Amino acid sequence: MSAERAAQTERRSMSRFNRFFVRWLASPFGSLSGRAMLVRYLGRVSGRRYALPTNPVPFESGYLIRVGHPESKIWWRNFSSPWPIELARGRHVVRGMGVVVLGSTGRGQAIASEWFATHHGAAKRAGLPRFWKGEAVAPEQLQAAAATLVFVVVTVER
Repeated sequence: MSAERAAQTERRSMSRFNRFFVRWLASPFGSLSGRAMLVRYLGRVSGRRYALPTNPVPFESGYLIRVGHPESKIWWRNFSSPWPIELARGRHVVRGMGVVVLGSTGRGQAIASEWFATHHGAAKRAGLPRFWKGEAVAPEQLQAAAATLVFVVVTVER
């Protein structure tokens, strides 16, 4: 597939809203977008520059991005091992290294536990409605709920 055809496919696959939101976040008005940020990276194989909107949350000394519907997305696979990433909102740019953490791993389950404790809707959708109230959850319940999650952990360059 030629680079031009790949670019056309990429543009078609991104919704109009996402295309608008990418332009908005890259503009000086992007700083008005609350928590939303633009993820920018170079494709490992293609070498092309990509940008997509996301909602990272502060995590450890960087950010955490939960990949929504990972089975139908491929962008996060660029971070299977540490890979350069930028998070941008308006003129504010944070550079770092991103790496995928699967919810089926030990670290992924620890991250998922924190995620569910602070993201009540996600806990409810995962079948853990009492989790956020501080009630104990069986380890196998947490393991099953976390198994489908994919996170990209961004360590910020200092």
